Amino acid sequence: MLDLSIVTDAAARDPLIIVLAVFLIGGLLTALIFRGHPVGRAVVRVIFLILLTIALLHADIVPYQPLVLTGAPFPDAVHAILKIAWWLWTAWFLVAVLRAVVVFQRSPREAKLLQDLLAGLIYLAAVFAIISYVFDLPIRGLLATSGVVAIILGLALQSTLSDVFSGIVLSFSRPYRPGDWISVEGGTDGRVIELNWRATYILTARRDLAVVPNSTIAKSKIVNVSSPSGLHGTTVTVQVDARTPPARCSEILEHAIRNSRLIVATPAPSITVKTISATYTEFEIAFFVEELASTVKAQNELFDFIYRHLAAADIDLAVPLSGSSTDGAKQKSRTCVERLIELVVIFATFTLEERAAIAAKLKERFYDEGETLTEPGIVLQSLFIIGSGVVSFTREGIEGEMELSRMGPGDHFGEIGLLTGAAATSRISALVPTTVYELAKADLAPILESRPEVAKELCRALARRQAAGQLADSHELGESVPKHRLTVWFSNRIHRLYNVVSVE
Repeated sequence: MLDLSIVTDAAARDPLIIVLAVFLIGGLLTALIFRGHPVGRAVVRVIFLILLTIALLHADIVPYQPLVLTGAPFPDAVHAILKIAWWLWTAWFLVAVLRAVVVFQRSPREAKLLQDLLAGLIYLAAVFAIISYVFDLPIRGLLATSGVVAIILGLALQSTLSDVFSGIVLSFSRPYRPGDWISVEGGTDGRVIELNWRATYILTARRDLAVVPNSTIAKSKIVNVSSPSGLHGTTVTVQVDARTPPARCSEILEHAIRNSRLIVATPAPSITVKTISATYTEFEIAFFVEELASTVKAQNELFDFIYRHLAAADIDLAVPLSGSSTDGAKQKSRTCVERLIELVVIFATFTLEERAAIAAKLKERFYDEGETLTEPGIVLQSLFIIGSGVVSFTREGIEGEMELSRMGPGDHFGEIGLLTGAAATSRISALVPTTVYELAKADLAPILESRPEVAKELCRALARRQAAGQLADSHELGESVPKHRLTVWFSNRIHRLYNVVSVE
């Protein structure tokens, strides 16, 4: 057992023993008092390092020189412990300075890889310094032995080390950062979540997490679609019947592009005629969206708009050479207005005769580009069906005019004013030359009364559009009707419409 009298006598002759006891007690109290205050704990550690340096130098113990043994085991052990503590404290201080000054803490998360590497090298140097200056052991042999061990481990961990060094290269070159959308050669596309020592974590468009080794990315072609801007370009191909002049087709395709709010105006979309033959004309449409995640949605939306704009313009898509022309002949036997009625969802179940009857009741109106169809405050008393072109719904907001939605062929508006008598709160204007067909309330009400399924479909369509925020024509609707009661609310209003028309 350790004789306390010997320890007391040694402490009286060597104050470093008291310094060790003070540091042990101080370190314990610091950990308890500053547990939730990392900044205060760091300040105390720096103060301890300064005091320890002063105490060692006052005792003629130089940290970077070999330890001189006194022959007394206990004081020599205390000196060795204090010297080891000094080197570890110094390494910690250098790492903290490195993180705070050399590599800023507010830098992107990929800088953490470089921080960890440099911190590891500093602590490794501190370990070798302890071996050399505390235990007075030659480190040349140790370095030679560690070199052999490193070669063996390098061969065994070749794949892992390749990922680590590739991660270092990626951290320095920064071809991408967390949050960027990238496309890695081989089919991995998505948003970068994290870059660490071994791999890059990518969240794909299908919401799956792809873990790609850094060495694989370093050897692959990387396309960063978020740099220099977040815009992403894509192309689609459309084949149109060759009986329509390419210039006319290009005009209709431009209208379809203007119908989509997902496609940005700058850079401007382009339409290129790729091929022309006796049976079809092939067009390539290039456009841009704000981010890669919107590409599929914008592409699907554009195809739908292209189909509706071409159908409303009485232009057919190309058919195979072996295909039958019977369907084409049937379509040509119908007027453009009858083909337009087919695009209107609420009239989808009507027969050809019923559609022809509705077409005969429509009143045609033309609007030039930029012309206003209706101003806020006007009560619409008819159902308006867009025959061609694109209209925009805008409203004055705090930051100026704000676009709510766009509509194209087959879409309709005016239902809210027709059902509630409320004035419109949005301005409707033509983005391109537009044709609109008006169906008066007196002509619409009998149709809804005789065909209940049409009334139900109109209610469902209006409820979906209202839930999506695409309707802004009624203060009463927005303030008093819950979303789950929208269909019933519209149905009640339609029944009121019957009564009003009957009285008139």
